[in-house]
Amino acid sequence: MNQAIRKLSGLLVLPVLLAALLMMPLRAKAAEYACDAVIPVSMELNGTHDEKFEVTIELAEKADPDTPMPAEEACSLLLGDGENGGFSIRYTEPGDYFYVIRQTAGSTAYMSYDTTVYEVQVQVTNDTAEDGTTTLKYQVVANDVETPTEKAAALAFLNTYAPPTPTPDEHPDIAEGIENGTWGGTPTPKPVSTLPQTSDALPLTALVVVLVLAAAAIVVLVVLRVRKNKQDGQQ
Repeated sequence: MNQAIRKLSGLLVLPVLLAALLMMPLRAKAAEYACDAVIPVSMELNGTHDEKFEVTIELAEKADPDTPMPAEEACSLLLGDGENGGFSIRYTEPGDYFYVIRQTAGSTAYMSYDTTVYEVQVQVTNDTAEDGTTTLKYQVVANDVETPTEKAAALAFLNTYAPPTPTPDEHPDIAEGIENGTWGGTPTPKPVSTLPQTSDALPLTALVVVLVLAAAAIVVLVVLRVRKNKQDGQQ
């Protein structure tokens, strides 16, 4: 009786195992019928600055509203000079999917932001392997919206930082004075020249008066002498 039960149990377990084995390839095949595409973006800067530049992705006007998109928080990239990034999107059906990728201009002074707008097409197609399983593969095609017939080699943005070149300081002493707070202060008094004093310390005004009086006295004496000489001659 026990042997019969064991045989019966073995016969019941065998179909279950076969069914499980048959289901595993089907599940694996279904899970593989998808692809994760990456739309690559690069950033370059002429000049030197540590700003992070924002690049965004959105659906193109001609895109189907149900077009797959990156996660909401992944629809924007922040890239510095020389950095690369990408927008990752998962596809589960073949088709052509259209997007627009652009840079958001910042407000840094003397920074020129690349205004290129790229229209991107992700082409998703079937890919059948040698074992008969079918998966999806993708190809990214992009172009500048201003030249729609020319394919872009890469989704690259180039910004330029060009601050004005400072002119050399022709008066470093003034700059130094402004820096240390001495420029514009009370000027250093200059020594005042004085007239030499005579040995007897006679004031200059008194000396001039004496000379004028002496000259006047001499003139009076000369006039009186002349008159006297005239009177003597007449006698």
